[in-house]
Amino acid sequence: MDVQAINKALELAELGIASYPTKGKKPLTPHGHYDATTEPKNLKQLFKHPSDINIRLNTSHLIVLDVDRHAGGKNGIEKLYKLAEQHGNFFSETYFESTPHNGLHFFFKTNAKQLRLDNGLEIIADQIVIAPSIGYEPAKHMSFKDIKEAPIWLVDMAKVHPSHSAGNSAQYNGIKRYGAYLLEEMAQGASTGQRNTYLIKMIGKMLYQGTAPKVVYEFACIANQHFVEPTLSDKELNGIFKSVLQRETKRLKGVGV
Repeated sequence: MDVQAINKALELAELGIASYPTKGKKPLTPHGHYDATTEPKNLKQLFKHPSDINIRLNTSHLIVLDVDRHAGGKNGIEKLYKLAEQHGNFFSETYFESTPHNGLHFFFKTNAKQLRLDNGLEIIADQIVIAPSIGYEPAKHMSFKDIKEAPIWLVDMAKVHPSHSAGNSAQYNGIKRYGAYLLEEMAQGASTGQRNTYLIKMIGKMLYQGTAPKVVYEFACIANQHFVEPTLSDKELNGIFKSVLQRETKRLKGVGV
């Protein structure tokens, strides 16, 4: 058991922040981030792994301002200081951590979602790896209790000026469409123990949105080939697809299932 990680998870749980363990970016739980919890007993079970694991949290009611500091690449420090000149030193009193690639993560409280920044600064509003994960270092004089409310101007700026980079091209007029969320969820993939649930969800959501069954099946095949490890057999995939299609057909006809 990674004592540091479990102690951090229990500390976060007291603040109402759910977490779960990963090895690198791969979840060490049956259902990935869906297993994130604040229940101490469950956390002790989830973190029954050797050392060198990452602790990841769902940033419910939190956002993270990610500041890149890549040599010869994106560097958000200058932009961060320019914002400080305009709005005051907004980041100095909230909790922050350094990242393995020399970046900085500043944590803020907010219920706002669908936020995007670019050019060396990024808003992370879904999941985030934190210390004591390998390469992450917390602010020495702070803890998660010191997270401040996100400045209104920062939230507004992230809404008004969405990213138009290739990595975030799903953004349009500041609104991420349903299809973007679905594709991002698909790209998370699944491994043994999660594969059936993952495919059932993907197929069900696409059918529910009115996507033609033929198109849904093609996407299911793509997901199975590229995002499922190990890949399910054609027979297994066909069985899942037929089952979900039958369920959705009954639902559309008003038949309870």
